Amino acid sequence: MADVLSPAIRAQGHMLRTAYIHSGRQDLFWFIALPFLAIAAGLATQQWLDSAATAIVAVWITIPHHFASWLRTYGIAEERREYRDRLIIGPIFLFTACLLGLSWAPITTAALVMLWDHQHSIMQQHGFARIYDFRGRTGAPSTGRFDLILGWVLFSNMLLTSSMFVVPLVHELHKLNLPVTAEGIRFVQTCSWSLVVGYMAVYLGHIVWSWKKGCAVNPMKYVFIAASYFLWYFCAWHVSNVLVWLVAHRIMHGLQYIVMVYWYMQRQTSKSESTGRLVSALVRPGNILMFVVAGVMYSLLFHFLTGGEMGAFLFNWAQFPTMYDAIPRLGFPPMVANEAYPFVAVGLLNAFGLTHYYFDSFIWKVSSKRTQGGLS
Repeated sequence: MADVLSPAIRAQGHMLRTAYIHSGRQDLFWFIALPFLAIAAGLATQQWLDSAATAIVAVWITIPHHFASWLRTYGIAEERREYRDRLIIGPIFLFTACLLGLSWAPITTAALVMLWDHQHSIMQQHGFARIYDFRGRTGAPSTGRFDLILGWVLFSNMLLTSSMFVVPLVHELHKLNLPVTAEGIRFVQTCSWSLVVGYMAVYLGHIVWSWKKGCAVNPMKYVFIAASYFLWYFCAWHVSNVLVWLVAHRIMHGLQYIVMVYWYMQRQTSKSESTGRLVSALVRPGNILMFVVAGVMYSLLFHFLTGGEMGAFLFNWAQFPTMYDAIPRLGFPPMVANEAYPFVAVGLLNAFGLTHYYFDSFIWKVSSKRTQGGLS
């Protein structure tokens, strides 16, 4: 980020320089208000929909946000040429590794996928924070590193101190016959909170130091960071229900990613012809309905390929019928959708998630001139 921000980091006049990813009204809804609306949705699902809510959110938000990732990754001709080898070899390797892992070591594979998912969540919010600095030409060249460390410190502290995450972890460690004591847990949590307090002091000191050096500050970035971590901490600490946490997190994470891709592809389309006619049509201003329909159709196709039940689309008002009749002479019982392809379903879900994390690790670098073009 140093090469991006250093030419214009010094403010001309006002040291508070408010800038938006899209516009004041859009940012206020999607990046500031959405985390609180997502918490409300999570609490509502706990009250009325129970565990079915996670399936519903996956169908309607998580899978469409994977569609947005594929559109962003393969929709720009210049980037397809630049990342050609990565875009071909990477998905093949991840799909193969995921399927083999689920066959040989499913618990380890699931744990690795979850860890990458947490890292990906941190990096998405960090990326949006960097965009706020890029759009406002704010912060010092070192601000990006301080922001990234802040994300790791806060998110790791949540995992190590909230009972929602600690209790399952302790059970797993006990099952593995690893020594776990109450004193040891308290020691780790005390160290974690001490690190948070210490780093927050360092982080605030960096902001003050940057200010004194003449670097402007974008207040929208800090409001956005606070709203994001409020969602994670509130759900992990004050609700302590993994269902609420998952629903709220996926709504915030998925919808923010979808709208970001939509805006980014719009800007790219307006600046060049490299997006192609189909992609241009999907993201053209006024065609938001076509973009949404495309995501829903992708979600439907994905859901049926993985043997999902139609009931998840209808909030369990309808059940998917039996797919195959019984074969008495072979002793085979009838096979319904969610029994037909369990291996393929789990494999595809994990593999598609991994490819999404993989793509995002290199296509959104704000230091890239092409990425900057889509953000300006």
